[in-house]
Amino acid sequence: MRHIALAAIILAAMTGASLAQPTPPEPAPAKPNANPCSDEVSLALQKLRKSSWFHMDTKMLTENGPTSMQIDYVLPDRMHQKVTVELTKKASELILVGKDAWSRQDEGSWHPLRSDVAEHLKNQMQDSVVKQQTDIGSYSCKGRTKFDGRDVLSYKLETEPEKGSTATNQAFRMFYVDALTGLPVSNALLVPGHEEKPIFKTTYSFPLDMKIDPPKDVAEAAPPASPAAPATTPAPAQKDAPADGK
Repeated sequence: MRHIALAAIILAAMTGASLAQPTPPEPAPAKPNANPCSDEVSLALQKLRKSSWFHMDTKMLTENGPTSMQIDYVLPDRMHQKVTVELTKKASELILVGKDAWSRQDEGSWHPLRSDVAEHLKNQMQDSVVKQQTDIGSYSCKGRTKFDGRDVLSYKLETEPEKGSTATNQAFRMFYVDALTGLPVSNALLVPGHEEKPIFKTTYSFPLDMKIDPPKDVAEAAPPASPAAPATTPAPAQKDAPADGK
């Protein structure tokens, strides 16, 4: 999956009917050179994209230090994102509703973003979150385990080591799927030997009361410049390992 990037992208609850079907990922039809583990990850991501809404809670290391990001998605075209630098507690926030978008710093007033910026955000969300990705990479099955007390199926993204890298410094991505619902649970970037301290970790949830509306306290004039871009986040899953705080 690709990274979401822009001046506010840092860069991702199922309906009652979906939640009522506690079934594990079903194997995809057999095909030449098939990778059943990657197929199971792909099916989990398809389930995520077919949901009406979901929440992503991300913890990551960036050039500004530890950073947290929360994103609510109401598909197909609503998003509410908040990014906080933990050391300074500085926050930037973004709301996208259809073709309109607004941003603010900390607890200040909301400012409308230019139409071209809002259009870019909308297109970015469509490409990275709404549309199904055709290549998620090659995953291997790592079996059933526990994640925050839940039974999950674990998968490791298998990538070719970069030139000059070693087994001790090559970060790797893990993807976790709820063993009952078949929905994604987490997506994490880990370093061998330091798995308890992820470089990047996203968890998914499906609040029943999620709602995204335009902000009410909008300033009449837009700020002189777009807000500084926070770190970036992946879409619901992505093939490449995050960098610069992704």
